[in-house]
Amino acid sequence: MQKIYAFIPARSGSERVKNKNMRILNGQPLISYTLGQIRNSKHINKTYISTDYKDIEKKLDLDKNTYVIKRPASISKSNSVDIDWVLHILKKIKDDLPDFIVLLRPTSPFRTSNFIDSSIEKFLKNPKYDSARAVKMVKEHPDKMWIKKNSGIIPYNGFKKNQKEDLHSMQFKSLDKVFIQTSSLEILNTKSILRNKKLSGRNILPLFSDNLNSFTIDYEFDFDIAELIAKNKIKIDI
Repeated sequence: MQKIYAFIPARSGSERVKNKNMRILNGQPLISYTLGQIRNSKHINKTYISTDYKDIEKKLDLDKNTYVIKRPASISKSNSVDIDWVLHILKKIKDDLPDFIVLLRPTSPFRTSNFIDSSIEKFLKNPKYDSARAVKMVKEHPDKMWIKKNSGIIPYNGFKKNQKEDLHSMQFKSLDKVFIQTSSLEILNTKSILRNKKLSGRNILPLFSDNLNSFTIDYEFDFDIAELIAKNKIKIDI
């Protein structure tokens, strides 16, 4: 039986949304939504929370398969990279390494257990990939983006043409389909991480997600929207 563990990052020093991982959303800490999704998953065997919060285990309802790994201050900074805390956990559990890691950030409270499980199943059926990542179609296309040059602006992707017209003047539907990563879900191959010291590797499987599964709290405005969704005051299109 393959070992599939969930890794949850829960750094305390968030800047754009203060204390977001433990902030109360409709009566419970934000991270609790992710813990609930994991409990309802059919495939996740254990959960590890990487955190620099003090006594977080006393503030959460953790089951017997959920463990807290204290994250050192040196890798808990605003510019710290994910590979550092992931490797820190793997070092701590070196005698019980998982085959695969499901990286679930607390900032996606409306991610469903079904999405997690179907993503795991898709990844397991495609063993050639080093990792899988949730993505969704962009709303703001890179061919319509601009950068400043001297006193003017130029297209970010250059003055490229599609037939007779510059891309930045084309209708959205005429442009290449471009996807943006969401932070809701990643699946990682432990062997690939230890071999390359990188999370994603080179062969990455796309996990196409709808608006609800990809909803992420990055700003205060997002938290306000999340409150309305959690209280069923608004619905988000899927």
